[in-house]
Amino acid sequence: MKKLFAFTVIMTLVLSLAACGSAPTAETEPSAEPQATEPVQASAEDNGQNPVMNFVGVYSTDYSTEALVEAEGTENAKITVTWAGSPWFHNQTVMSGRFDPQTLTVEFNSATLTEYTYNSDGSVAEETVSYTDGTGRAVFNPEDNTLTITEEFSSGNIDTVYTWGPSPDMKYVSDPDHYASVTAMDKAKVETVVGFHVRTAYLSENWYALADMIRYPITINGTELADSDAFLGYMIDKTVSESDRDAMLEEDFLDMFVNYQGIMMGDGEIWLSDPNYGTDAEPVLEIIAINGIVNR
Repeated sequence: MKKLFAFTVIMTLVLSLAACGSAPTAETEPSAEPQATEPVQASAEDNGQNPVMNFVGVYSTDYSTEALVEAEGTENAKITVTWAGSPWFHNQTVMSGRFDPQTLTVEFNSATLTEYTYNSDGSVAEETVSYTDGTGRAVFNPEDNTLTITEEFSSGNIDTVYTWGPSPDMKYVSDPDHYASVTAMDKAKVETVVGFHVRTAYLSENWYALADMIRYPITINGTELADSDAFLGYMIDKTVSESDRDAMLEEDFLDMFVNYQGIMMGDGEIWLSDPNYGTDAEPVLEIIAINGIVNR
C-alpha cells in the first residue's frame, strides 16, 4: 500500500487542479514536467470534507484516454473522461454522482458525451453532443491505485481501467489557464492543434504552410520580411539547423513556456502570440519569431 499523504497535501493537489495559475514572468525558466502525486486512501476519520478529495487527480489508460477526478460539492464526484483520437479530434464524457465512501463507488445516470473537431488554426469546427443520459459507475481501488469506469449501453457494458499517474500517450491539462495571460484560446487547442501544425511545418520545412501562420512584418536573422512573398523568397535557400531540429523534435506541447511576450516552442525556435487577446474577437495564435534558420 502506498503511503498516506497529509490532508494539506490533498488540498494542495485539489487547488492546483481547480485554481487559475499565474503565468511565469520573463525571468522565469521553463518548469520541469509536473510529477504526479500519489492518491491516498480515504481516512476513516470524518473531517467534514468531501471524501472523494482523497482520490482527485488524473487516471490514465495506455491508449490516449484520461479520466480527471474532481470533488463536486460536499459529497459528489465529477469525472471527465477525454479521448484524443488525433490533433483534430477529441471527445469528452462528463459524469457526476454521489461518492459512496464505504464502497468507493460513484453511480451516474446523466453522463454527457461531446465530440469536438478543430480547424487548422485551432478554432472549433464542430461541437456535437452525442448523448446526455449515459449511465454507469466508477469504482476506486486504493490497493493498486486504479479507477474502473463501467459505461452501460444497450449492446452491453464497457469496462475501462484507469491507473493513477500521467498518461504516456496523451497530455493532461494540468491548468486550463496556463496560457491565459496571452490568449483566450482553449489550452487543448493551443497544444494539440496549433502547436502540432506549427511544429510539423517547421520540421518539414514547409515554408508555404508556415507563411500563413506568421504575423508580418517578421525579422529573421536580422532581415525584416514584410509579407508572405518576402518570407518565401528569403526561405528559398534556408534550412533548420540540426540542434534546433532536435529541440523541436523534443517539444511535447505540454505546458509550454509562456510569459508576457507569448508562448515559446522548443528552446525558442518559435514564439506565438495572439493579436486578438483582450478583445471580443476570436482568439488566434500567430508566429512572431522564428529561430534556428540557417543557409543550406
